[in-house]
Amino acid sequence: MKNKLINIFLCLTFFLGFLNGPTKVEKKKSDYFTIELKDYPKDSIKILQVTDLHIGSEGKWNEDLNTFKRIKILIEMYEPNMLFVTGDLFTGAKPYGSLLTAFAVHFFDNLKIPWLYVFGNHDPEGGFGHDDIYEIFNKSEWGILGFHNSENSKKYDYLVDIKISGKDNPIWQIYAFDTGPHNGIKAVQPDQIAWYKNTSLQSQTSYKEIIPAISIFHIPLIQYQELWNDSKITKKGVSLEKVYYEEDDGSLYNAFVEMKNVKYTFCGHDHYNNYWGKTKDGITLAYGYISGESTKEAWPTGGKLISIPINGGDIFIKNITPKFDSNEHKY
Repeated sequence: MKNKLINIFLCLTFFLGFLNGPTKVEKKKSDYFTIELKDYPKDSIKILQVTDLHIGSEGKWNEDLNTFKRIKILIEMYEPNMLFVTGDLFTGAKPYGSLLTAFAVHFFDNLKIPWLYVFGNHDPEGGFGHDDIYEIFNKSEWGILGFHNSENSKKYDYLVDIKISGKDNPIWQIYAFDTGPHNGIKAVQPDQIAWYKNTSLQSQTSYKEIIPAISIFHIPLIQYQELWNDSKITKKGVSLEKVYYEEDDGSLYNAFVEMKNVKYTFCGHDHYNNYWGKTKDGITLAYGYISGESTKEAWPTGGKLISIPINGGDIFIKNITPKFDSNEHKY
């Protein structure tokens, strides 16, 4: 009996330790999650954005291994509290899709930090689509991918509240969007914008204030091109190609302006752009930094470091690449 009680105590201790660990990810609804951080720097929360890994191309296994090695080094260097994976994680062909997706979950879960995922235009190609990927991602311990039902279909958009211990309201929110393709259309559609507006209004009612928000998606908005073309606006980073905003007509950006909550956006898609800048409406539009070794890139692959202030102020953004010891093999 004594040994049985000891075993029960040890199990409860382990269970309670898990609940009271440094980070807690909780799924509230299919399109709503919370991340509670208990162990974090007192001034800011660090996020690493990676984008356009394009893993799974035939004959590119060595490049894919190097991609993950470089991301692992960035994690060790900067110790982020969470990760953004902003689309085109997979190549379009995607042979052995279920195995490849399971491997991605295994790698990111082993980092032991929350990772938020949005679909890119290539991810659902190759006969292993949105729902197939979601089924596997839904088994992840740390991964976040949500959806809402609309017009007899799933739209993989979702909201995440970032909370810290001791505060009732989230300090930031993240609105994640699936930019397509939806029936061949590469853009956020009206029903998705309606979901965003309704969700924003519900949040304002619930929290009695407008919570500052970040939006993540894969395909850039048309305003990214307008930002770069405006010589009066200061930009950081590089542009080596036009903005492939595909079928975006500016409606999502206009919704951000209307709802007054989204202050920063982060996308991928264009491999030769990594710039960011603040528009006249006060919204910072930022590209990710190419992360996939199997992808044609104009500079060494890396990621985007995003530091979110806890007590107000601007987000700090920086393009980063891994650093290696002089005696270590450089992948």
